[in-house]
Amino acid sequence: MNKLLIHDTKDINSLINSYYIALIPLLIFGFYKNGLLLYFNNLINLKYIFIPLYFYLISIIVGFIIAKIFKESPKLNILISLIITSSISLNTNIYMYIIVLFISFLIAKYIWYKYKFNYEALIRLMVILSLLFNSYSYMNILESLNKFNYNLSDIFIGHGIGGIASTSLLLCLISLIILSLNKFYKKEVVYSSLVSFIVLSLGKIFLLMDLDYLKVFLNGHIYFALIFMGGSLINSPYHKKGMIIYGIIIGIFTFFLSLILPFEGVYLVIFIISLLIPLINKITNRKYLQKIKNMV
Repeated sequence: MNKLLIHDTKDINSLINSYYIALIPLLIFGFYKNGLLLYFNNLINLKYIFIPLYFYLISIIVGFIIAKIFKESPKLNILISLIITSSISLNTNIYMYIIVLFISFLIAKYIWYKYKFNYEALIRLMVILSLLFNSYSYMNILESLNKFNYNLSDIFIGHGIGGIASTSLLLCLISLIILSLNKFYKKEVVYSSLVSFIVLSLGKIFLLMDLDYLKVFLNGHIYFALIFMGGSLINSPYHKKGMIIYGIIIGIFTFFLSLILPFEGVYLVIFIISLLIPLINKITNRKYLQKIKNMV
């Protein structure tokens, strides 16, 4: 945790609780979209209706085991595990996912103890790279059959292609409001990344008249990553100026990578830019800035 921003266990628990509250509506919608909705349209039988819940359960178990191995709070590790699982495809082989998530979590945590970075994003990348050896699609059965012609408002609500519980932009915005009510949420990072991503996206849509990009822009998948991972629980710049710079860089590069990697680009950006945090901390340090000023 960032000791300059979060001062004691109560503050940490308060923020973690806010993340859980913000995540619950998305998890419920993920169960509806990828379980109940498929069942009501006669695309799956009762046996498969609970698959999203099985993924959530795997997250809880893996997070708990990792916490015990590293002698940490299960609450935080389970939360990170749930966030990662919310963004993966329903088509993921559930047995393979157990192994991949555990190993990725273990490796990322071990590396993080030596080199500080956004290890949530690294775990997500490691999971996806492992799963790409198999056929991998973010479409559930209903979407692959193209049974319904979803319009842009449907995509905004969450009926779009994406992770198990990360497709609803509407619910992501509600989650952002919930998290923003907690004074320890790193909103400077998140707001600046969202603003820079949204401005560039609107420029592409309206200036270049690329209306097809609206399907990416109104899908919650990228926003989910920026809101739940961009303002990392674990590692981010110390100073407000640094947070804003950090967020702007993430938003800009997320936009450009979304043109070629609409589902994975944001996690790659968050991980890579998090490696720059020590440099951002240095250049936004008041003493350092004063030293530069005196040299001029």
